[in-house]
Amino acid sequence: MSSMDSARLAVGLDARKLTDYGIGTYVGSLLRGFAARSDVSLTVLAKAGHEDRVAGLAPEAKVIPVSAREYSIAEHYRVPGVLWREKIDVLHVPHYVVPFAIRRPVVATVHDVIQLYYPPQRRTQLALTYLRLVMRATLRRARRVITPSFSSRRDLIKVFGADASKIDVIANGVDPRLEKRPPVEDLEELKQRMGLRPPLILVVANDKPHKNLDTVLRAYHLSTRNFGIPGQLVFAGGVKPDGRLARKAVGLGIGDRVRFVGRVSTSDLARLYHLSAVLLHVALYEGFGLPILEGMQAGLPVITSNVGAMQELGEGVARLVNPLDVQEVARAIERVLIDDPLRRRMIESGKTRAGKMSWEKTVEGTMAVYRKALAETAPQGSSVGLAVGRS
Repeated sequence: MSSMDSARLAVGLDARKLTDYGIGTYVGSLLRGFAARSDVSLTVLAKAGHEDRVAGLAPEAKVIPVSAREYSIAEHYRVPGVLWREKIDVLHVPHYVVPFAIRRPVVATVHDVIQLYYPPQRRTQLALTYLRLVMRATLRRARRVITPSFSSRRDLIKVFGADASKIDVIANGVDPRLEKRPPVEDLEELKQRMGLRPPLILVVANDKPHKNLDTVLRAYHLSTRNFGIPGQLVFAGGVKPDGRLARKAVGLGIGDRVRFVGRVSTSDLARLYHLSAVLLHVALYEGFGLPILEGMQAGLPVITSNVGAMQELGEGVARLVNPLDVQEVARAIERVLIDDPLRRRMIESGKTRAGKMSWEKTVEGTMAVYRKALAETAPQGSSVGLAVGRS
């Protein structure tokens, strides 16, 4: 008897990207959310060796290790293989690669098309062709597609001609614990350990083309030169402390005022948010922009881009700027740092915005999509042969 008969869903969740930056927060939040519900029976696919990580978030879930490397041909037969005998109603793949041999109803989350607009360095043409093939196949074969912003939804329709009627926009949430200010001694310990001198302008990002970090560095340099702002610029995330940005900072004469703290723990990131004076996130493209929401939750005024999902998330609460205009970004930094009434308004409105967006709402919306998918018939061309043949 299917779990649908008792209104309890047997959900399979591909959690192999649990430790990835960004998407890992999404996957981990889904695991926690499903684990707290009585209407879900959860089966989780985990990267081999990460079983304990999954169990820590969803103790009652059945965890199945998968050894196939991501974005490999192997995952197209190993993932279906380990699911062959599992009794699940729906499989949720929280990224754009749905194995071709999957025969279960599938819901896929496609966060964005960043890698098509801004391909990573050294990405081969073959890899981009494969990306297009599997993303197109996923958009066609999944019964429902989740994406976190209306901007991403428009891109999926524009780039791939995706069926608009099957794409559901479900915004990401934010950890409510970020609102609580850490103890003073914890903040002081972090300042000493990382060599931080407030006021801090915080950037949470990896060094990827769409993150626009060269413009961030130039705008900060301009703001120190023209407006004499004090403090430091802090990069948290996948930015090398001895890499090209560090060399550029030295060349601009601000090497001693820029800190590269690397990838940090969840607790250290929370402390960084509360130590900082401004969150700066002026990317060229985002599918959502989770650091923007986290900054708001932690009580930071946010400067972000006036395009796409960032404008969608920051409209009316953040300082929106043209991400290509170095002078405009520099002026925004100076204004938000010195204009106390503006800062207070941005902080309060940001907290209000963040308070309306929770992972509980994300999980609830995702459950509604599962039920919608199971109420629909399988899309035409969902078999393996058709999916490969048409891509």
